[in-house]
Amino acid sequence: MLETTVLEATSARKQRACDRPLRTALCIASLVIATASGCDSKPTAKPTPPPPQVSVTEVSEATVPIIYPFSGTVQAVKYVDIIPRVTGYITERKFVEGSIVKKDQLLYIIDPRPFQAALDSAQADLTRSEAQLTLWTGEVKRYTDLAKQGAGSEQQKEEAVAKEAETKADIEQDKANLQTAKLNLEYTNLAAPFEGRIQNTKRNIGQLVDAESTVLTSLVQIDPIYVEFKVTRNELFEMQEITSGKLTGKKVDISKIKFKVLLPNGKEYAYEGTLDYMSSEINLATDTLMVRGIIENPENKSNSESLISGQYVPVQVILGETPNSLLVPKAALVESQLGEQIYVVNSSNEVEIRDVTLGTLYEEQYVITSGLKLGENVIVEGTQKVRAGMTVNVIDASASKPEPSKPAASKPAGEKASGVTTPAKPSQATEAKS
Repeated sequence: MLETTVLEATSARKQRACDRPLRTALCIASLVIATASGCDSKPTAKPTPPPPQVSVTEVSEATVPIIYPFSGTVQAVKYVDIIPRVTGYITERKFVEGSIVKKDQLLYIIDPRPFQAALDSAQADLTRSEAQLTLWTGEVKRYTDLAKQGAGSEQQKEEAVAKEAETKADIEQDKANLQTAKLNLEYTNLAAPFEGRIQNTKRNIGQLVDAESTVLTSLVQIDPIYVEFKVTRNELFEMQEITSGKLTGKKVDISKIKFKVLLPNGKEYAYEGTLDYMSSEINLATDTLMVRGIIENPENKSNSESLISGQYVPVQVILGETPNSLLVPKAALVESQLGEQIYVVNSSNEVEIRDVTLGTLYEEQYVITSGLKLGENVIVEGTQKVRAGMTVNVIDASASKPEPSKPAASKPAGEKASGVTTPAKPSQATEAKS
């Protein structure tokens, strides 16, 4: 059996030795066939991606007002406390709290009876003094005649003259007391010193009020109304440069400088105001200058005013205007680490990146002071898909938004709209032959 096993192993080794050249030949033949097959076939072509599509708009030109924004506070033109001039008890209140009262409108009545009595007493004192004057005037005449005749003493004459002069002084005093009594009686009627909105009452009917101390209510004049704001030293210098005419070539007087106010909903207030006061010194603590303007503030349909004293309001001061200003939409601005940039599409539909200098924001558009030219196309949508030098398909941003009343008619691919070509749909790549 051992011999048989050895013979079989020897036979298997001989068989493998014989098969090795055959397997090598088969591998070489397969490689040659694969190489030949590869030379006859063509590679599969990848579809070429179409240029990215972007929306553009032209750089426009307009006359733009020179506007400086500030944070303002509304202040009443007049604010007074209604304080009685006499002491007494309130008998009537003649106004509705929170309403508008006219000038000289009656507000409170203090019990007038004690003051009427004082007036009558003063009048009686004056009448008594006048009667005494008549008496002593006659006595002076009588003693004077007796002295001339030698029948009367000089002393009696002098006493009569002194009594007459004393009575005249009493009359003047009584007249003054009478005038004071009349004034006190008038002071029992408290009237509005000017037209304005009356506040809530702090004393009610039946309560005692003290002269020159008790505050009954307050009256606020709210039409027109003040708007105050602070100007920094640098802003003041820039404003002086503009108003002096160095930048615009036209001098502006402070009384002719207009300003606008923005309401809490972001809309502009219906009226424009004018500046009427500028402080002559800078506050050392804040390094700012106080400026004040005055603006109309009539009642609205809800019987209240749009501007309320103490209210915060954004203020836009209009110092003049700059003609031929270049404008681009806010959407065109791209902020990067290098600063403000705008993507421009040239006549070859290639993208250029421009560094620009921004001016003010006017009606949702930025004023560009350098970096752009009038009529250039700037990208307002699709900036994230492009880079410098890339070719793009452009559409007009205004043409892509149809009017609400007239839907935009569909245009065939490639037709021009507003001088800008609308891109056609890219054709599908043909399949590669195998």
